[in-house]
Amino acid sequence: MLITKLSKQGKYKVQVELDEEYAFFLYTKEIKRLGLEEGDELSEQLIEEIYRLILFPRAKEKALSLLQYRNRTKKELSQKLLQNGYPQDIIERVMFFLDEYHLIDDEAYTRSFIELNSRRKSRRQMEHDLSLKGITKEMFMRIWEEQEDDPEERSLKEQIEKRVRVKGMIDDKNFQKFFSYFARKGYSPAMICRLLKEYQSE
Repeated sequence: MLITKLSKQGKYKVQVELDEEYAFFLYTKEIKRLGLEEGDELSEQLIEEIYRLILFPRAKEKALSLLQYRNRTKKELSQKLLQNGYPQDIIERVMFFLDEYHLIDDEAYTRSFIELNSRRKSRRQMEHDLSLKGITKEMFMRIWEEQEDDPEERSLKEQIEKRVRVKGMIDDKNFQKFFSYFARKGYSPAMICRLLKEYQSE
């Protein structure tokens, strides 16, 4: 493959284009050590060595650093590495490594997310938030159904109690306002009505 362009990015990074397409980035000292120049033809063997000896260890270290800061889903971590300029092939190798050593686990992430957020978010809100992080609806529902009690109902009860303390008791005049407030949060209309009536009767 032909090096069609070497573009300096900042003080130390160099963006490498092969056959007029972005391929990867290296540091200036690595460019010099490898003796790379525009117009050079790179063999598949040399490209693989760059991937294996330079890019993969660097991307792996970056991924581990990101996971040390906080847990992430595979999609989140992949996007972060992509934003940092790593090619898709390297990202896939890193994901395989993390999977192999159980360092990233979307199911565990989903369970933890539900546990941490079920007291303040509806099932629909959590499902939406997790979908943006790459968690499928099937995985979410399977883990949701593993819960011993209904976390959504528990969450709604706690939020109704909190709102009653702030806004006062539920009566015929403010029932619709209470209903609309929780409906906007994504709770089931049937569940909202049932629980509001329970608190209204009390």
